Amino acid sequence: MPSVKTDIDVTRVLLDAPWNAARACVDAYETGIRIATDVQLTVARTVRLEPIRSVAATCANLTRDIGATQLSAARWFLDA
Repeated sequence: MPSVKTDIDVTRVLLDAPWNAARACVDAYETGIRIATDVQLTVARTVRLEPIRSVAATCANLTRDIGATQLSAARWFLDA
């Protein structure tokens, strides 16, 4: 006869599995945002033509800020 603790542990693993997958997706999204921001900042530092430099830096800031807002909301929903 299985113990109650074992049944609870199995239930917890089964219930947490979708949330762990969701957290992994959120972490992957955060990595993608960081890579996109880094690429845009690299373009802004590398290109000497001023309109392109300003646009790339502005896009990097927007990408970072919008991504941070979306990640914050996603993590809040997952922790709630």
